[in-house]
Amino acid sequence: MSKADWLEQVHRFLTLEWANAASEGRTFNEFAYLRTIGLLESDVQRAETETERFGPRLSDLADAMAVRRASASTMLTKLEKEGLVERKHSRLDARTQHIRLTDEGKVAVRDGLKLYERSASQLLAAIGDHQADILALSAGRAAKRAREARRAGPPAAPSQG
Repeated sequence: MSKADWLEQVHRFLTLEWANAASEGRTFNEFAYLRTIGLLESDVQRAETETERFGPRLSDLADAMAVRRASASTMLTKLEKEGLVERKHSRLDARTQHIRLTDEGKVAVRDGLKLYERSASQLLAAIGDHQADILALSAGRAAKRAREARRAGPPAAPSQG
């Protein structure tokens, strides 16, 4: 099996695990937004000044999810109606919206992470501890490189000279 095939199989396994558990909670897309908001909240709390401590901005979420602001806003409206997030206009700039998870939203994230933990345990048990350690290390390196590449932007076009 090729590496690409293996990754596809893992993705398919996790997708099916999520679909089977979806009746218990959120769709994967909802979880992805909630998880990202939670991660952004942690970053914002470390970086913000005392004057503005509500949460990440809509634009931060759209950038982190690699979606348009309109798409992020649509999902936030749904999550807000379900009581999972709350939005607030900035005291410093009324055009800016800040977002944060409600207590129910935090529970939904914890539940989603538990599902991943169960699924990962099943997968990793099948490959053994040593291979799982190697996989985790490699995945961490790959994620770090991907983040660095996103920050650097697209590669420069070759010079025509």
